[in-house]
Amino acid sequence: MSPWLKKISAAAIKPFFILFITFVMLEIVLAIACAMGLVSIQKPSYRLGNVTSRFWVENNPAFGVWHGPNSSYRHITPSYNVFYQANSWGARDRERTKDSGGKKRVVVLGDSFTEGYGVEMGKRFTDLLEKATGIEHLNFGTAGSFGPTQYYLLYKTLGKEFEHDAVMVCILPFNDFLDDDFDYGRIAHASRYRPFFVGKNPNYKLTYSMKDLPAEKSKLLENFLREFTYTGNMIKRLKGLLRHKSADVNLPLNYAGYYDYTPEQYQRLRYVLGLIRREARGKEVIVLTIPAISDFGRSEKGETSRLPGELASFCKAENMTYLDLFSGIQSATGGYRSCYYTGDPHWNDHGNKVTADFILANIDWYKKVPAVIPSGK
Repeated sequence: MSPWLKKISAAAIKPFFILFITFVMLEIVLAIACAMGLVSIQKPSYRLGNVTSRFWVENNPAFGVWHGPNSSYRHITPSYNVFYQANSWGARDRERTKDSGGKKRVVVLGDSFTEGYGVEMGKRFTDLLEKATGIEHLNFGTAGSFGPTQYYLLYKTLGKEFEHDAVMVCILPFNDFLDDDFDYGRIAHASRYRPFFVGKNPNYKLTYSMKDLPAEKSKLLENFLREFTYTGNMIKRLKGLLRHKSADVNLPLNYAGYYDYTPEQYQRLRYVLGLIRREARGKEVIVLTIPAISDFGRSEKGETSRLPGELASFCKAENMTYLDLFSGIQSATGGYRSCYYTGDPHWNDHGNKVTADFILANIDWYKKVPAVIPSGK
């Protein structure tokens, strides 16, 4: 090889070598930071199955994000290593039939807390309720910035097809008010297919962020980087923070959903709960509110939330059962922080157990109904 070709080759290789060394060093630093709990990002799973997983995909024209039927995903973070499996209906649940077979059943609606983000099957509060009562709890929760409007549309188009006697709606004020706010969502979720009720109460119009359900795009490279590198997960985390920050211009730095919702957001929530109530056609409707760590932080500063009282009055007027989980989590053995993962905002196994026990102790419906409908009824 001529001298000038050697110089060109060396000049071309040097930047790639520097880039490679930088990448390796960044991987090492992020791995150490994750191990020490200094950064909260998902860890690489090193699983090719995760790269092609359809566990969370925007595949439903009515409510957007859902799980692909029979899909699976291995979720690894510094806090947990959990395997998720969807049934043939796309729910993270054991296989269910539309016919109840004579058993009492509850359809459960909610987001990542309900789905059991970071919690193994059998240890989620819905699983614990089913085991304790013999009443089947069909878990239709999902992560993916899933809000109350989506709870309603999922129930209307899928959940109510399954014979059931009660509906449990799990509200997470920390993000449910924002997830249903079109002004916030069109920025924070600009690339997502999502439904919103837009307008003023009671004249809302169901509006979608996109005209049609987008075709599934290949994200093999993005998924590969996330499942095989810490750097890919850090990039994803930073992009999410920047996107939400751009939509958070009017939110306080210590935002807490129990305290910082607007009158318009509250009216929209009431409207959606009313739609679920009517769609349930006389069945028992149980509404829960789930506190986040930031809500306890505001309470410790002496602030009082109006939300539980407002929802209690509304639910009573609409003949729905309401239970705020705040006091149950707050009085948990070990304190409220013992119910949440360190470095992750979701409930751990203990939090799910505390929640199930609190529900059973405070919702009279469970004490009134048998698990199996008597024959001939």
